[in-house]
Amino acid sequence: MNLRPALLLSLLAAVLAVSASCGGGGYGASSSSPLPGATPGKKAGAPTGGAGALIITKPQGLVEYGIDAKSSRPLITPAQESTFLLDPALSADGKLLAYVLQPPPRIEGNTYDAGSDLWVANRDGSAQHAVFTHSTPNQLVRFPQWEDAGHILAVVQEISLVDGATRVVYVLERIDVSTGERVNVLQDVLAFGLSPDGKRAVYAHLAPETGETLDVVELASGERTTLIGIEQQLSPFNSPRYSPDGSKIAFASADQTGARARLEYVSARGFGPPAAPAPDGLPEDIWLIAASGGPARRVADLKEDLPALAWGGDGEHIYVLGASALYDVNLLNGAVAELGGGSFHGQLVWAP
Repeated sequence: MNLRPALLLSLLAAVLAVSASCGGGGYGASSSSPLPGATPGKKAGAPTGGAGALIITKPQGLVEYGIDAKSSRPLITPAQESTFLLDPALSADGKLLAYVLQPPPRIEGNTYDAGSDLWVANRDGSAQHAVFTHSTPNQLVRFPQWEDAGHILAVVQEISLVDGATRVVYVLERIDVSTGERVNVLQDVLAFGLSPDGKRAVYAHLAPETGETLDVVELASGERTTLIGIEQQLSPFNSPRYSPDGSKIAFASADQTGARARLEYVSARGFGPPAAPAPDGLPEDIWLIAASGGPARRVADLKEDLPALAWGGDGEHIYVLGASALYDVNLLNGAVAELGGGSFHGQLVWAP
């Protein structure tokens, strides 16, 4: 079964509307929760010492969180109500910001359209403009990454009805920033991340017969290698990201063996109304693997609902945005600090 609810933005619009009513929490409060095996004497909530900021999706738009200052400010706020901004991605020179704009769903006659568009703005949020506007109902673009100054790679999800059943095709496409022209690169890509040199992509490969695997593709030749197969009992693979030096890959996933935790969420809310949207995916942790392959290693035991992650520029910290909190995972001592509130099915990117 493919447990990827956030990939269907036609459903996400309704989910985010619930999230908006719940607020999502602020940033600045810090608490600590060290992982087993953390270096003695190292405090989980200790300052990271790393400059930079996190650009984070919230129901009200994109916000910028200063890591050292521990404060946030609005960066881009949608002009139209019930519009959501998703999947921020920064260009290599740090000057341009790509993101997905999800306008309010429209109904024209018997056609329901919850498609999304690709937008670009300056790093400071100015000069916002559309690069690719969906051309058919429910055509969705997700997870943009800058390949170079003139091109963005993104997953375009084509949704259609075949013999009365919904059919979804996930295609990694190269989009020209100037013209919006699209070129197919690879099919069955659910999520991906680019290597620092832009030569390869790590991606969650959808294999209908067996489930998901974590693969790497050489973009020039199309040669593909499987890093994590079904035998490692990890699935799904969310937010795969290369480290700044390209030697490691971090990703979010759930341990399918059930050895560490039951693969279901439980609630202690009682019989009152829910305080936040109910989790609808598997409880996921943060994992690390060498870019050349090998066994995956768990670096943060979070049990979060569809978390997204971003490497800090120093390569020593991984920042994770979950439904419950924003986390700082310190790879040097194994500590995990909560930086503030989470964002339901949100995304983030580190920025200098």
